[in-house]
Amino acid sequence: MEDDGFTSVTYKKDNRPARNRKGKNRYRERTLDEKLQAREAELRRSGYLQECRKLLRDALSRPTTGGDSSATSVVSCPPVCVVCLGLGSISDSTKAQDQYVLLKELLLEMEDELHGDISTEFYDPVFSPEDTAYLTSQGHSVLSGDHALRLDRTTLLYIPHGPRTLFEALLSANWTSPEQLGRTILLGNRLDLYDDPTYSGSLRDRRKDVDGKGDELGQTAEFVYKASQIFRIVPLPDSKEHLQAFNDLALQWVPPAALADKPDSFWTAPPELSKATGAPKADQAEAPKVEAATAADEAADALNKLSLST
Repeated sequence: MEDDGFTSVTYKKDNRPARNRKGKNRYRERTLDEKLQAREAELRRSGYLQECRKLLRDALSRPTTGGDSSATSVVSCPPVCVVCLGLGSISDSTKAQDQYVLLKELLLEMEDELHGDISTEFYDPVFSPEDTAYLTSQGHSVLSGDHALRLDRTTLLYIPHGPRTLFEALLSANWTSPEQLGRTILLGNRLDLYDDPTYSGSLRDRRKDVDGKGDELGQTAEFVYKASQIFRIVPLPDSKEHLQAFNDLALQWVPPAALADKPDSFWTAPPELSKATGAPKADQAEAPKVEAATAADEAADALNKLSLST
């Protein structure tokens, strides 16, 4: 009690987190770069990045011994650029972050093996301004519109868990000659699983639909089926820790020997088409070419639906 009759009151120091002027706790959210660094550290700790990098190195390295087997185990013409389609939003999705970190690691391996810079283009309609700004800051090109699927040079197409319609449109757009198809190197869904009856996305039963016009969604996948028979398919390492990001993905390309002595009909008509519809009539002789001509429309539709796969 003080002499003037008032009691002196003291307050204990508040140990609660400091608040900003609006009364909110001062919490700084991690930047996108910090998020990606954390994902990279985890992927490196598990050894997954190192395994995938070795897989790509082995595919790009020239064999030291001859033989037919070695001729199919390496990419005959290494890619000089990368196109990434349907990655998803790296600012919002940890799966997309893991997939981007892997691509970044593989780009380093390609540049080491090929002794030069590798141009990289990205497209996904779900990219946010933050995604675009970050990718651009890393030296990548972010496309504002659909990427042309007919390739003018050997390209690694990175399409993790993309829609089947996109793979079909991509393959059909480049199924014009051995040289053109040889430019197509895929890192995406395993094509052979589409013909595996134990796989949920198998096409084996869907090819036996009414009139041979496509599956229950009205979509054909004949080029995916053909590619699964001739492409060299090297699955990515199994990883229980990163299953959601990398399950059922593979590095895939077509060895030149697989295309040797293919008849002209191989490049104009899917193998199952004649079985489903019988011999074409005179006015139907150009039908396969018409189908190929519509590949651009199918590709545009698939690209516009990329957000459904992320």
